[in-house]
Amino acid sequence: MNKTEKGLDEMQVKRRDHIGNQSFMLLFYLLLLDIGLRGLGVTWLDYPVNVFLIMIVVMSSYLIRLIAAGAYVGTVEKKAKSSRAAWVACGVSLITCVTAIAYSSKLKEETGGDVGGFLLLGISVVVMVAVIFVQRWSERRNNRGDD
Repeated sequence: MNKTEKGLDEMQVKRRDHIGNQSFMLLFYLLLLDIGLRGLGVTWLDYPVNVFLIMIVVMSSYLIRLIAAGAYVGTVEKKAKSSRAAWVACGVSLITCVTAIAYSSKLKEETGGDVGGFLLLGISVVVMVAVIFVQRWSERRNNRGDD
């Protein structure tokens, strides 16, 4: 088998590309739906929060699908590198949580109360836990040979 980038074989690269294409199309259509709803007068969240929320949902589904398909970390990678990926996901979620808290407190002072920041905070924590769970589950599944 020809090993390509980051130790992924050709099948893993094709899976990753396929999942990435689907995620991009999902992001495009969800943002288009959001623009259409806003044009019809339906506002479900204020402007920056709705886009962040759509991006977080699509990116988390992308990561979870990549990890579950075994196309995130190559077969040559050691456990330390896949653990490093989980720590990176935790760090990104933590930064998002801190940003959401800072944003929500600033917005609360200006507008008198908004749940968008707390919604981002909650979803970031859920995404962090889900990504770590799927990553650990995928590692155990691969270690047993149940690809």
